[in-house]
Amino acid sequence: MGLGLPEKKNGFKFTGSISPFVPIIVFLTILCTQINSVSAVTNEAVPGGGAFSISDFFSDQNLSDATVRFEQALENVSIVFTLSSENKILKSETFLLGHVEKGQEITKVLFWGLKEDFGKDRESYKAQLFVKNGIEILDSRNLSFSYRSPILSKIKLIDFSADSEKASALIILTSSTNLRSLQVPEPSVIDLDLKLLSDTEVVYSESHENIPVTDAYYKPIYWPLLLEKNRNYTAILKVHSHSPAITTAYRSDFRAEEKVEIVDKDIRVDEYGASVTVIGKSQVPFDGTIKVVLTPEEGEVKVFEETADILTAGREDTLGIVWQGIPKGDYNVKIYVLNLEGEVLDSHETVLRVTEPVTETSQAEKSQGFDFVVTLGIFISLSIFPGRKR
Repeated sequence: MGLGLPEKKNGFKFTGSISPFVPIIVFLTILCTQINSVSAVTNEAVPGGGAFSISDFFSDQNLSDATVRFEQALENVSIVFTLSSENKILKSETFLLGHVEKGQEITKVLFWGLKEDFGKDRESYKAQLFVKNGIEILDSRNLSFSYRSPILSKIKLIDFSADSEKASALIILTSSTNLRSLQVPEPSVIDLDLKLLSDTEVVYSESHENIPVTDAYYKPIYWPLLLEKNRNYTAILKVHSHSPAITTAYRSDFRAEEKVEIVDKDIRVDEYGASVTVIGKSQVPFDGTIKVVLTPEEGEVKVFEETADILTAGREDTLGIVWQGIPKGDYNVKIYVLNLEGEVLDSHETVLRVTEPVTETSQAEKSQGFDFVVTLGIFISLSIFPGRKR
């Protein structure tokens, strides 16, 4: 008998009964594939899905604010705030944003403007936030609260105020109600969120997180931006307590004004001249002059004036003024800080006795010797007077 060709073998040769789990595994595989396909289609169909995120939403009976971050560019976008009670709309406000850029973060603040005594008989309010694309609602949030603001049980805000220089808050840790307890109260941890508004636009914001309050906590926050003179601003501070988790908001309004102060301890006045140091106390730039008025017991009043540097909060300027031959005698000295409109922003008074005046000389003598004396006087005055010229 001749040799036969080797029999062709299948790669998956069945040599027994089929396992009952095989059909189940195949069915689950097909089902998962279909679910993933449907899920992908659903995510694409969700309006605004992944296009934005509402990172913050807060409201009480006085105001509401929200922050929305857009992860992609959108058109015809608006943010709507509503306040209702007992299914009745009390206030609704729409902010039209129009086109928004990818990565843009927008914060809006709304003051409800309700009367002070309005709603005291109501049990609760409901604030809602809607993010819209045209008439289509992309997302919404809601928050319920009572008329009375929640109390930060472990801490108490003693003061919150703002002006043209800064905003400042003073917070204390409340003592235990058990007077017989000698145990030191546990520290409270808070977050601070400060916003500066011009009308309804947020022009500056700053946040501080995980601040321990063990006794008294004072926090000044200086404005790092220039403010517009005679413009009204509003500062809002939100205080969030970690335990219990409660957030309250506080408001302070102010009108931006120039403010500059004379540093009294740095004033030097003698028979050669005067040295005056002024410091800015506002983020409204000061532009003006320093005027020194010498009034003798008898005789003519002498007035000296120098232009100061433009000053903002924290900046100093020291000016040296040299008398030009004042007679011997006693003088009342008045120092004024004036802005360009002639308003007196600060003043200081002192006295001066001149025992050996520098007499005025003829024009020829001035050209040879008086200039040297004046220069020497300036050098001596600025050398012995502490101060800085910035």
